[in-house]
Amino acid sequence: MKRLLFTISFVFFSFPLIAQESNPNFFHDLSGFEDSTGTTQLFYRLYEPKNRICSYQEDGQTYTTNINPYKNHIYHLNTELNSDSVILRDYVQLSAFCQEVPYKIESYIFVDNKVTKPVAIYESIYGLSGNATLETYDENIFQIGIANPLGLSYQKSTNSLIVTSPIYEILIKAVSGYDATLKKTYRFPLNQDSLWNEKSYYDDYPDSLLIDFSVLGIVDYDDEIFIGFKDSSLVLSYDSGDTSEVIIDNFFEKYSMLDVSFEPLIIPPSKVFYLRNKANYIGNGITSDIIRVKRFVIFDGYVWEDDELLENSENKRISIDYSNPDHLYLSDTTKVFFSEDYGENRQEILEFEAEVTGLYKKPDSDILYVLTKTDLYKVENGQPTSIKQVPVSNEDTPEIPNAVSLKQNYPNPFNPTTTIQFELDKSTFAKLTVFDVLGRKVRELVNEIRPAGTNTIEFNATNLASGVYLYRLEANGVVQTKRLTLIK
Repeated sequence: MKRLLFTISFVFFSFPLIAQESNPNFFHDLSGFEDSTGTTQLFYRLYEPKNRICSYQEDGQTYTTNINPYKNHIYHLNTELNSDSVILRDYVQLSAFCQEVPYKIESYIFVDNKVTKPVAIYESIYGLSGNATLETYDENIFQIGIANPLGLSYQKSTNSLIVTSPIYEILIKAVSGYDATLKKTYRFPLNQDSLWNEKSYYDDYPDSLLIDFSVLGIVDYDDEIFIGFKDSSLVLSYDSGDTSEVIIDNFFEKYSMLDVSFEPLIIPPSKVFYLRNKANYIGNGITSDIIRVKRFVIFDGYVWEDDELLENSENKRISIDYSNPDHLYLSDTTKVFFSEDYGENRQEILEFEAEVTGLYKKPDSDILYVLTKTDLYKVENGQPTSIKQVPVSNEDTPEIPNAVSLKQNYPNPFNPTTTIQFELDKSTFAKLTVFDVLGRKVRELVNEIRPAGTNTIEFNATNLASGVYLYRLEANGVVQTKRLTLIK
């Protein structure tokens, strides 16, 4: 079934004039893993609001509007080198006519716990048009649709990505004469480039690689065990999603989780696991629920029960000590708690001046990393030491990329115009060309020296036929190519 995209276009006649206001930055969303050398690799977001007043002209009249083209980049900190840098970019850019165009990372992982192998789902909504795009470290891309994807996991045994679409958003496939069927999870074999190249959109995907429930995550020690939602129930699958069993009925209705994203934190041998709200922390008052799901043995088998940890609290975080899986670290606003019985009993161990926005416990050690809005702390032997402070300046300094990069066009699919961005690490000659799938040049968009930074080009395909096209950037000895889809 083809999905229709609608776009509202406004025509103005001047570029925006921007006045900056000062707003505080803050840290949030800490995660991490141990690499093959035992070094802790940490990842966190830095939210930088850029509130402005934007002015534009139309028919001789000047109009102003308040905008917030914020940055919410993901930073990587190597704890051994004590060096950090932006590894994934999340931001809202400003169009030529005072319209905010988000480029938001909904989910990201690192294949095989390798920093060099990021996979991310980018979401962008612009007017009434939008899409979510899966992009891998080797530049394979796949259009998911307008979405708030619930899950992004890696199955090592099959070298596949397991990507979950929204609960109630998208009808993936429907068979004529039958009730509509929701196919909610995709398998993406990373070693099948032909599949990526042939399938550019979610409604053109083989049934053999679809799973009929929403997979939230995979058990680390046995990656054939999937946890997810089917209809409103919580389910487990022991055969990589081919079949599933309900462990808790009406789970969705109980916790009213229609608009939040959860991921599982799993303890071997799967006697207890946790569902944690992983919604991006932007603004105040976002509740990050933590649900504990525990298996109890009864006379004729076992039963699963669920409850909420820190039920009357908000902005909660959790980290499991996987070397001692009954040990938990929990935070509630400014306080950090420790439990050694799966959260049944807790004791306060730390309190900070700023709100806690992330926790990561290093296994086989007494090291705990605590992220607050203002600092990243390394807690060792119970003593916190600040190793990173949030930037206090909010000046809008130009951000020069460190490499040549070609971005995915937006919107995509499009009709008849789309925007293409590319980044240059220095002022250099650049060539941006559009080809058809047979390699024939159909349009030359750039053929000149372009400045360092982000360059934005509009591509109008009014006179072209519907179909898949390629666009190629050549700059500073680098050649990069991506695909775009024109639908009329």
